[in-house]
Amino acid sequence: MRLERVGRIELVYTEVDEEIPFSEGGLVYGILTGKIEGGEMQGRLHATNHARQRPDGVFTPALRGVVTTDAGARVFFTMDGLSVRDPAAQPPRRVVTVGLTFWTTDAALKPWNEAYFVAELEGGAIGESWGVVGPLYRCVAELGAK
Repeated sequence: MRLERVGRIELVYTEVDEEIPFSEGGLVYGILTGKIEGGEMQGRLHATNHARQRPDGVFTPALRGVVTTDAGARVFFTMDGLSVRDPAAQPPRRVVTVGLTFWTTDAALKPWNEAYFVAELEGGAIGESWGVVGPLYRCVAELGAK
């Protein structure tokens, strides 16, 4: 398998509940908006995040949302992964690695239904809020290429 860079994602919290601590970690729920720039997948993102914080401080983002493309297509997506604090960074930041899936009935976007994507995002202050930004990659299977 190889990774093919297809674009960029940016998401910013518009609303977030305070972190709810538990003895085995914590929980954060928030709403994010942003944009995706990825070839034929250009548009606005809207998602909710139900992230758990493990006892070691690592968050496990679990986003579910919708892309509305500039062409008018509606695309559902999932985004799951790990958000790890960078202890040396000033100002504070997190390294967020996620896997994404997309699904839509729009025929032009069918290839997005049939691929797995990963993103390597930097989390930190964006304007007055917090969010993530970084490159988006398509995982390209090479098993059948031999």
